[in-house]
Amino acid sequence: MAYDAPSDAPPARQIVGRVLSCLAIVGTLAIGWQGWRVFEAERTHAGAVEKQLHEHYSPILARHLWDTDMDAAERTLQAIAGQPGVDYAELITQSEQRLSSTHLPLTVKPARVLEIPLRLDGQPARLGTLRVMLSDAKLFSHLRADMLHHGLLLLAQLALAALLGWRLLSRTFVLPLETLSRHLHRYRLGDANARAALSDSRHCQEVETLLDALATLQDRLADQDADARRARAELTAQRDRLAEQVADHSAELDHLNRFQQLVSELSTRFIHVTEDALDGALTEALARIGTFLGVQRCYLLTLDSQLAVQETHGWHAANSRPVAELLTLYNAESSPWLVPQLARHSVVILDSRTPDSRGLSQEQLTLSLLGIATVVLVKVRVPHGPLGFFGCDTATPRAWSEQEVALLRLVGEMLANVLARRLQLRALQAARQDLEDSNVRLHRQARRDALTGLANRLHFDEIKRPLFDSAQLNRSPLSLVLCDVDHFKAYNDRYGHPRGDTCLARVSEALRAVFRRSNDLIARIGGEEFVVILPGADRELAMELAEEMREAVAALDIEHTASPVAPHVTVSVGVATLDLARHPDIEALIDDVDSALYRAKQQGRNRVIGAD
Repeated sequence: MAYDAPSDAPPARQIVGRVLSCLAIVGTLAIGWQGWRVFEAERTHAGAVEKQLHEHYSPILARHLWDTDMDAAERTLQAIAGQPGVDYAELITQSEQRLSSTHLPLTVKPARVLEIPLRLDGQPARLGTLRVMLSDAKLFSHLRADMLHHGLLLLAQLALAALLGWRLLSRTFVLPLETLSRHLHRYRLGDANARAALSDSRHCQEVETLLDALATLQDRLADQDADARRARAELTAQRDRLAEQVADHSAELDHLNRFQQLVSELSTRFIHVTEDALDGALTEALARIGTFLGVQRCYLLTLDSQLAVQETHGWHAANSRPVAELLTLYNAESSPWLVPQLARHSVVILDSRTPDSRGLSQEQLTLSLLGIATVVLVKVRVPHGPLGFFGCDTATPRAWSEQEVALLRLVGEMLANVLARRLQLRALQAARQDLEDSNVRLHRQARRDALTGLANRLHFDEIKRPLFDSAQLNRSPLSLVLCDVDHFKAYNDRYGHPRGDTCLARVSEALRAVFRRSNDLIARIGGEEFVVILPGADRELAMELAEEMREAVAALDIEHTASPVAPHVTVSVGVATLDLARHPDIEALIDDVDSALYRAKQQGRNRVIGAD
């Protein structure tokens, strides 16, 4: 195997040149960093000058002004002007007298002008103002001098370091590397002549060591390549197994997701189903769940208080026994394992993974005779309702996953809600029927007179217009009879209200005895006032019945010594019959019968008067 050095590999001298270039770049950066340090030092010093003006020179100048020692003040100004960064200092007294350190420079533009008020310590009065012009000219002058000095010193150091580095690299690195590069370019592994040629070199020992290292490296690379091929093959196999697991897991997740969607769809449907359609919806839901899971049967059983099967909803696959037939063949009372498990657990699973326990083998034998290999039963609890079980069974062995069992629990909760809703619907229906019955009773009570049991004024007002409209439309007879107990107030005053109530009750019984037709309506519309609507009765029949009613009341022979009419209770009666020409509405007919009653009272009472 031949070793060919890369044709674009840089020579050793180029490498040394690049190293020196890096040293130059590093030197330039070092000079820049040193200059930045000098610049920051000068700026710090300039800031210190401003602080010194405030804290040191301003109190001194204030004292000179207070002592009116202008010579000392001038010397202090000259000292301020000698500070780095200060171009000009001027003192302005309160009388506008000016004293400056030098003439104001015209060619230098100040960077900043400070005006410091001069006051003695503890004195609020202002003695004058110190005006100082600051410039960066001196700052940059010092900066250039320091940078030049440090730069020259650093360049000299770098030049000396580069010279020494060049000599050292040439002797210890460049020459041996160039020699080794030339020999390695011609070297072939296993070539004895190449090794003999290398032995003449001054660096033969180094080359031999390098060649041995290269051969060892080649052997290690071959071993690593074989290990890499084995690792790739193992990774490929693992990838294929992982892909199969992912596919299986994805299929399982898709199955569970579709099952969950089915449960959600069924739950939503049960919310809107009526009680009449609830049993059919339950059977359909069990059929869809059983078909989706691919089981043999799917069922919901409810138990009574004696734990006997009360109601069964089920679905079975083709060529399978129905649930009802299975229940007749399976004796739950003698179950050695399944029924006891149901009493203790909310979910019972019998499959190939069920731990062996007492009675399990006998239970499996019993179920296998019925064509059942696996069973899952979920307890369905309904608050204040019957206990139930939701279950599925298969004819072939099947292992139920935890996710499937969790979803079956969800189905059990859904069915529990359905059973609870059915109880609520039945209770609601019973309450609705009770309410309707109560409404009918209340309706009757609201339209009946509590004392006499006759219709009251409300009922009379409700029915009078429809009866009048019907008679007017069909042109059939319609009569009204209006009666009033004579001097009833005097009766109450003489005998008291309890006997007055008894009197009215007996009068109402007399009215019932006379007006016996099914469509006659007797109503008490006032304290002692009664009205009778007689559909289909003409004037002659109405007058005859009214007279019979008057006689029936008189025949009661109820004592009434306070009456000027008779020693017993009597009634005055008015009668009116529908006349289409005179009565456009029921109110006109009522006015006529009321007028007839008024005339009966005017003519001496205890009589029947018909409307004109």
